[in-house]
Amino acid sequence: MSKEPMKQTSKSIAGIVIMALLSLIVIAISGPLYRTLRGPITNARPEYPLTDGAYTYEASQFDDSGWKERVSITVEDGIITSCSWDAFNEKGESKRKLSMDGQYVMTESGPTWAEQANSVANYVIEHQKVSGLANEQGYAMDTIASVSINIYPFVNGLEDCLKQAAE
Repeated sequence: MSKEPMKQTSKSIAGIVIMALLSLIVIAISGPLYRTLRGPITNARPEYPLTDGAYTYEASQFDDSGWKERVSITVEDGIITSCSWDAFNEKGESKRKLSMDGQYVMTESGPTWAEQANSVANYVIEHQKVSGLANEQGYAMDTIASVSINIYPFVNGLEDCLKQAAE
């Protein structure tokens, strides 16, 4: 029996082992490296110092349309890292879920209520402020062009959450 096929098999196995080890090393360092290279969520700072934690506002009663608003934020390292807005009817159904399922439709061609709520929440995370978010009628300023819903309930809830975080 020739030693040549054995040498070739040994080299193949060694190559596979080396590639597997290198793959494990890349996987192990890629997560922390990605987070480092990505940088912070935003370079903006809140309008006033915030205490880390999770804060939620829920309206005390249903509005004229039968919805009760809920706004939640999370503050980490003094900045808002997550923000969400939803509303619930008397049955406990989520306006966000209903709009995503096509059961709460505002327009056939425009963004859903959930998409607009996400746009407003993402604006807050990026800019870390409430001021300049809504005009006097309660509609989003031009900086959030895709939003056509009245955002006063969101602004009121967000201001309450920020007051909680500032205490």
